[in-house]
Amino acid sequence: MKPLTTLLCLLLPGTVALAQEPTDDPIQVYVIDSVEAGPEAMNGLGPDQIAMITIARGKKTVEKYGERAASGVFYIETKPFARKRYNRMFSELSPAYAAALQRYGSDSSFQYVMGDSVLHTNIESQLAALTPKDIAEIRIEGGPPSGKKLSKTREDELKVIIRTPQDLPKQP
Repeated sequence: MKPLTTLLCLLLPGTVALAQEPTDDPIQVYVIDSVEAGPEAMNGLGPDQIAMITIARGKKTVEKYGERAASGVFYIETKPFARKRYNRMFSELSPAYAAALQRYGSDSSFQYVMGDSVLHTNIESQLAALTPKDIAEIRIEGGPPSGKKLSKTREDELKVIIRTPQDLPKQP
């Protein structure tokens, strides 16, 4: 019961939890970063390491994991795993993002903007929730002039503008 209690304590702002058909039976299947694990694997994870938690229930989970998934499956995605996943997805959707990621070596100095909001906290959690169908456009703005050495100045700040279909102007 301790892993379940620990997991429930991890449902903090910034994590995503989806539940279907509530049940009182304890969940026995845990999948962390796409790898099935036992409930004891939760003991090594702190809330600051988790980008997203999804609780899935239903016929498809039982088909995939067997009867022990009848109570549901905890899908946990850590921040490093989420970052790799959305970097790959954004790179596939935007050659400019792929080029910027290659040039900078990582996205740690990128400033992400969704709609009109600059993402400051729980960035991995917010970006991990996106799917390709949620993204209408990824635009890169700023960064150092081509050929110049990268430094940590304001002029070097690279903005990644993510627009959803709802952000786009309505067509008449």
